[in-house]
Amino acid sequence: MQGSVTENVNYRIDFLKYRYIWLAVSIAYLLIGAAAYVIKGGFRYHIDFTGGAELRVSFEQTADIGNVRKAMSSGGWKDAVIQSVGSSNKEFLIRVGSLESTTEAQIKGALDKGVADNKVRIDNIQWVGAEAGSDTTRNAVYAVLLSLLILLLYIAVRFEFRFGIGAVACLIHDILAVMVFLLLTGEPISLHVLASILAVLGYSMNDTIVIFSRIRENFKKLHGVSEYSIANLSINQTLTRTLLTSFATVLSVLAILFIGGESLRGLSLVMLIGIIVGTYSSIYIASPVMLAVKTKKRT
Repeated sequence: MQGSVTENVNYRIDFLKYRYIWLAVSIAYLLIGAAAYVIKGGFRYHIDFTGGAELRVSFEQTADIGNVRKAMSSGGWKDAVIQSVGSSNKEFLIRVGSLESTTEAQIKGALDKGVADNKVRIDNIQWVGAEAGSDTTRNAVYAVLLSLLILLLYIAVRFEFRFGIGAVACLIHDILAVMVFLLLTGEPISLHVLASILAVLGYSMNDTIVIFSRIRENFKKLHGVSEYSIANLSINQTLTRTLLTSFATVLSVLAILFIGGESLRGLSLVMLIGIIVGTYSSIYIASPVMLAVKTKKRT
């Protein structure tokens, strides 16, 4: 434990002792993401952002959604998003990224061939142009920036300036970590994924605020104790709450991942990674950065 032996502050785990090691791990992970971005040529985007077609199809008899996915994949639409409508297993919503005039007939042919002995009918088709996709992208960026601004304003009002710096570093780290995960796994960026990223930011910020609140309280109560020891003590004091909250949230996300279907796969994966990253960053990014920013000496 750093600091004076006479500080009389005890904690079970010296988290900050390994802060430079974990900082190196984070930097290495982000560098891998930067290399992946160059190699892969950027992110994959869902038709929410690129434009495409959305079809509602119905079968004469019940159809297995797995067979529908195989039929679409065999027809050349490997990135198609298929969602069952209702409980009859006869109607499905299909989203593809193609805007060709022959798309409707081609999809019907692929389904007729892939789902044998089950007549299919296309009830409705909607086209989403590239302009609409561009508007969605712009609105998505605005939503993320506005969320960050609101969170940072809250931190600036409630805490000292250096706490805000730590929170900013934590949020930037979490966004980049999630984006690297999307790059490495090839998961397309959709509106569902965007929603989960915003949720992750809120989750991470909540965890950071809990730790910062305890640090601020201990700053006022523990005079003559080093800030390093106070930060370590505060992390230990909030550790049980952090782990229980993370565990309960992970259980909910795993339920969505395994029984929520293909359409919610991206959302649940990003949430799962975000919870892990958010818990990690509130300890090894937010607090060390806050301590690194020097202000007037405490009394």
